[in-house]
Amino acid sequence: MNDALLFLHILGAAGWIGGGLYAYFIVPRLAKQGQESSGTLAVITGSADKYFGPVAGLVLFSGIGLVLESDAYGWSEPFIWVGIGVFVLSAIWQPLVASKVEERLLRAVAGAGGEVGAAISASRRTGLFDIAIVLVALWAMVVKLGV
Repeated sequence: MNDALLFLHILGAAGWIGGGLYAYFIVPRLAKQGQESSGTLAVITGSADKYFGPVAGLVLFSGIGLVLESDAYGWSEPFIWVGIGVFVLSAIWQPLVASKVEERLLRAVAGAGGEVGAAISASRRTGLFDIAIVLVALWAMVVKLGV
């Protein structure tokens, strides 16, 4: 059971990081194409919740399962709390900051107001932040921070 949970946990983390990196590179490229790509950009950004929600859930629930199944690690481990903290931070960050930046970018690209270059820069910053916090969790898990 532990191996299956670990596999799912790593799979989810890979999906979260990979999806974030892909979005970090493709969204600005599409935005630079202007109105002709606004529909494609809207589909990609609109699909994010359908992708990242289950992927983040897979990471969270397989991680909880790993802690419950493990004899070696418990809830007091710092690396586990870093992972939980990253999940919570991302769950707060996405609706409060990232989604607003995404909406601004979509409006700018569609020609409904705003400067596209500034919206792209804001999108890159929010994307980089999200990738960075997930990489912090990955680092904490790999080095078993605090163990």
